[in-house]
Amino acid sequence: MGLDGLARLHGLFAAYKPPGLKWKHLRDTVELQLLKGLNAGKRPASEHRVRFLLGPVEGSEEKELTLTATSVPTLIDHPLVRGPAFTSLKIGMGHRLDAQASGVLVLGVGRGRRLLTDMYNAHLTKDYTVHGLLGKATDDFCEDGRLVEKTTYDHVTREKLERILSLIQGSHQKALVMYSNADLQTQEAYEMAVSGVLRPMNKSPMLVTGIRCLQFAPPEFLLACRILVPSPGIQSYPFKNKGGASLMAQWLRVRHGR
Repeated sequence: MGLDGLARLHGLFAAYKPPGLKWKHLRDTVELQLLKGLNAGKRPASEHRVRFLLGPVEGSEEKELTLTATSVPTLIDHPLVRGPAFTSLKIGMGHRLDAQASGVLVLGVGRGRRLLTDMYNAHLTKDYTVHGLLGKATDDFCEDGRLVEKTTYDHVTREKLERILSLIQGSHQKALVMYSNADLQTQEAYEMAVSGVLRPMNKSPMLVTGIRCLQFAPPEFLLACRILVPSPGIQSYPFKNKGGASLMAQWLRVRHGR
């Protein structure tokens, strides 16, 4: 790419983060690959300077020496002398994912880093699919945590699970109205709530705007969640305080922004 490539390197792009990989490692890997592309570009031709080199006089049988003006390239800009032309690149990261979570991560480079702030302030939703397990509970509600409880789950049915999910969504919808400072007595606020475009005006906790069960095959179940303002430790939701033994085995972010 070279300097021309660096001048065009602006914008936002999405990358997939696998589970078990920290977001910082992903960002550093992307930076390394972009730097390789920039340094692989053709460099400008080296400058030449006139040097007086000592050499034999042409046609002389007495092996006389003389100084001859010669144009030679300068080595000050040679890659083996100066090293790579680009050694660092500023890359911004959107809403991060925990190490055990996976899915879409939005990154910004160049002027695109400014857009990450706009995305954050817009409170865009993030869609997840969540793979859960019944009958087990760990200290951090993650599959690799320390086991603290093990129970039966024969009494858990899909109807009971969906009833809990409805309670979760209802409580979070009330919290969203509170943090949005909207007056639902007005027609405009009511229409915003119905269309799902209400957003918190100030700092707020994580809010679940939609949650439903996709599959139920005990002890496993699969949920679809739409979340505002994800927070660290997202794996502990949405069953952290709902009683019973369950854990979130896998979080996969399938969409960032809507």
